[in-house]
Amino acid sequence: MNKFVVREYKIEEIIGETIIKTATIGIGFVSKDTGNVYPSPLTNFIKSNYRRKGKSLSSQRNAAYAITRFLNYIEEQIEEGDDDFLLLKTKGLSGLELIHGSKYITHLSLQVRIKKLSANYVKNQMMYIIYFYAWLRDQEIIEGDFELTYKEVRGKRGVLSVASNPFDDIELGTVIVGRDERVPTALVDFGSNRYPLTLKFINTARLIAPEIALGICYQFFGGLRRSEVINLTKQSIKQTGKSTILEVRDNQEILFSHIKNTSHLQVKNPRNQALLANDLTDSIYREHLTWLEQSEKDGKAKSNQALFISPTTGNPMTGKQYYIKFTEVKMKFLKQLSDEGNTDDYLLLAQNDWSTHIGRGVFTNFLLDIGLNSTQVAIARGDNSINSSLAYIDEKTAIESMNLAVNNIREAFQRREALIDDEYTNKWRRM
Repeated sequence: MNKFVVREYKIEEIIGETIIKTATIGIGFVSKDTGNVYPSPLTNFIKSNYRRKGKSLSSQRNAAYAITRFLNYIEEQIEEGDDDFLLLKTKGLSGLELIHGSKYITHLSLQVRIKKLSANYVKNQMMYIIYFYAWLRDQEIIEGDFELTYKEVRGKRGVLSVASNPFDDIELGTVIVGRDERVPTALVDFGSNRYPLTLKFINTARLIAPEIALGICYQFFGGLRRSEVINLTKQSIKQTGKSTILEVRDNQEILFSHIKNTSHLQVKNPRNQALLANDLTDSIYREHLTWLEQSEKDGKAKSNQALFISPTTGNPMTGKQYYIKFTEVKMKFLKQLSDEGNTDDYLLLAQNDWSTHIGRGVFTNFLLDIGLNSTQVAIARGDNSINSSLAYIDEKTAIESMNLAVNNIREAFQRREALIDDEYTNKWRRM
């Protein structure tokens, strides 16, 4: 594989009538075929962010080494066949997404646990990666759907302008040093009253945003991410007896070929996802199909395959449109809690940040409530690893659940399915 390296070289600058040779830092790559070192255009990142701003040679070098370590990590993941990185083999850096930086930061953070790296070192590396992503986006090398904002933080050296961290996102599952990664920065569950609150939230959606009520059911009772919901087609829903299976697939080419930037529409983990079956979801599913059929008859639906369409455009619903509707439901839901005098639940949900991903957290806690252990929860959520679900599971709950059988887990891994046994799902029929 190619290897990225840091090189110091001299440039000539003319000051008045004097030519001065100045040392500077660049990024190169070693060809795996010839062994020769070739200059990389990524040197422009060092030039524009550090040299032109008068940063020292040491500052340039530190940034360059941080970026080359990240790039070499990417090369290693491609070489090892990591599914999340294989696209970069053909697309190069133009295919870079937040998930790649997230996995690198997690890789570094986990080394802090085993005392191989210091927390401060990892935090510094993370800042270089954040600025690198922002530069790639500004150069239109990548199509990032993130915003890099800044906030003022008072420190020992005065007030500093600190960049926001686009990798600090629970959907990415990034492990970040400096805090217990199992404690999320946003609310991930409705708390002990999750059962009545979930019903109230879904029924609120049923009234003010019926076009996404079914999607909310799939999030709360199936753990789907927002991008997974909007990628569903009518053919994605498979019903066998009392069970419903969602065929979660990346259907961008079918549904979103008219959209240029689809990075926020991708399905990272295709799978067959079982629902916690209940009568409410069944009823909303029938209502949703009736609405779709009427939209098609009226000529309002521009797609005859999408399960979720925008009532205003008739096109398949995008993640942004879904988010806007979800937020409308959230605001109405909170107002209802306030009007009812439900102080405890209102304060929990009004004073903390949460959005569409909370459905996945509630689903996780439903699974814990019916006795699944942490490994079974990871399977039922469709996680690639157990680490993603640990953000929702405290040690006490995990230990108490470890007495359940694991044979079904092994079988589920072999089938690559996220299934829940009938003995568990029967509990949900009466919701």
